[in-house]
Amino acid sequence: MIEYTNKITALYSRLSVGDEDRDGGESNSIVNQKAFLERYARQHKLMNIRHYIDDDESGRFFDRSAYTQMISDVESGKIGIVIMKDMTRWGRDYLQVGNAMEIFRRNNVRFIAINNGIDSQDQNTLEFAPFINIMSEWYARDISKKVKTGIKTKGASGKPVATEAPYGYIKDPNNKDFWVVDKEAAEVVKLIFTLFMEGKNRNQIAVYLKDKEILTPTFYMKQQDRGTAKSRKLNEENRYNWNKATLTHILKRQEYCGDVVNFKTEKHYRDKRNHYVDKDKWQIIENVHEPIIDRSTYENVQRILKNAPVKRPNGDGEIHSLSGLMYCKDCGTKMHIRTIHKNGKVQHVTYCSEYAKGKAKHPKCHSPHRIDVDDVMENLTEVLRKIAQYSLANKEEFEALVKNSLAKEQTEEVGKQQKRIPQITDRMEQIERVMNKLYEDNALGNIEPKRYELLSRKYAEEYYTLKAEQEEIEERLSEFENANQRAKNFIKLAESYSDFEELTPTAINEFISKIVVHERDVKRAKYAVQRIEVYFNYIGKFENELTKEIEPTEQEMIQMREEIEEAKKEKSRAYHRAYSKEYRAKNLEKFREYERIKAREYRARKKLQATT
Repeated sequence: MIEYTNKITALYSRLSVGDEDRDGGESNSIVNQKAFLERYARQHKLMNIRHYIDDDESGRFFDRSAYTQMISDVESGKIGIVIMKDMTRWGRDYLQVGNAMEIFRRNNVRFIAINNGIDSQDQNTLEFAPFINIMSEWYARDISKKVKTGIKTKGASGKPVATEAPYGYIKDPNNKDFWVVDKEAAEVVKLIFTLFMEGKNRNQIAVYLKDKEILTPTFYMKQQDRGTAKSRKLNEENRYNWNKATLTHILKRQEYCGDVVNFKTEKHYRDKRNHYVDKDKWQIIENVHEPIIDRSTYENVQRILKNAPVKRPNGDGEIHSLSGLMYCKDCGTKMHIRTIHKNGKVQHVTYCSEYAKGKAKHPKCHSPHRIDVDDVMENLTEVLRKIAQYSLANKEEFEALVKNSLAKEQTEEVGKQQKRIPQITDRMEQIERVMNKLYEDNALGNIEPKRYELLSRKYAEEYYTLKAEQEEIEERLSEFENANQRAKNFIKLAESYSDFEELTPTAINEFISKIVVHERDVKRAKYAVQRIEVYFNYIGKFENELTKEIEPTEQEMIQMREEIEEAKKEKSRAYHRAYSKEYRAKNLEKFREYERIKAREYRARKKLQATT
């Protein structure tokens, strides 16, 4: 018989949230569990008792602090007997409970579950232990299913299922299923959206908010005694430390439009962590509560975030309004904008980032595509003014023009994309068959484990890349189908601008999708004709009769080239005139002496001719 006198008798107690209501009320409280276990130990003359208590811990998970400590003491040989009220206090995962029972057996630890009549010293009592474990897990799964059903029912009715209102809202004191605007936090949310639409990147916004000493959402909600951090100690150094991730989360929240967005995450009953699901599984109920941000601004922000233009400051710390929107026609990469200070003037120029990377052996781009950004801004202002005026004065004609323009764009691009979808589908099916064969070979031992891991990872990456491409193509195709609505959205946007005398960063972000820059008609020539393509939000490239009126004709192009050549010649003549004038001013005495010598020589020749 094993001697337990010198070892600990562990009394394990656990209480989950809601256990008091579910399993008989007060009998399951920690106080009563401790008294119950102590009474049993005294009756059976078990000495050296020690309590291991997990309060407010679920039986589905086994990373509980007291439980982990108890298992550690078992494996180190400190514990001789473990006693608990019943098997459900241990846990509700029969595999984990079975593993723990095996640890007890290896370390000669006696296990007692009082209410289940289980004592490891009596082998007959262990026959029903596996069955009890399975029933405990079934119970946990059943409870999880019932809770999920209740949450889904609540979410389907348009009520938010989140336990806490997002930053910018608070729960209505009279109706906890409805959100009202938190005015102080809502002003910060509006400020973030405004700064982003004005062209600031998220890092700059974070610095701005820190300089203004605006509390981060975590600290603000703790101050309001809300959120998950209300009972946690926070690092005061991070009180005003906003970061890019927090700002991205705020900018992407559709709830600020007044919508309720449910079921963005899900979790398994055995798993503590929530996992984000695809957007098509979300449940969105529009216009439920008061919006903080208007829907058009929110949609513009999502478009900018989706295109993810990288807005980098130049050497002066400035981010130009067109930064991240200009692309090279030849290689398709983004163009960098530099500020040049020359002769007391400030000039903004852009050039292809691939060409600027250096003298590579095989560069992607063979010319800089350099262009004056200030000239581009002037042209954009003119183009936007004319298109906006025309769209407002001729709404029906404009809608027809947009539809025709998009139809031309569809003919080539949509055709390619529609051909691409079957190719992607076929390849994804091939990968699935290969993965099934790999799994079978691995199970039968026909392939080395390292080789299996390498191939499975490779095919999995390709599969998910293709899946993302397929989703992107389908989204683009759905956008092309709604040409009329896109024209109406552009008109609605144009109506909010009375004039385009000055093109603000906000207007650029709202109207311009991207600008494609061609190379000059004469490469690297200082005076040349250079073409740009402007892609607008909602209506795309939009090349038709209206834009042709803005673009120069062939005759005008010839005239422009002649004017450029004449300007070059005139500049050369002016340079030589200025140089000659300056040179003569510096060498005036030499010129006079030279002229006197020439005059004397001339008179001498004349005199000689007269005498002969």
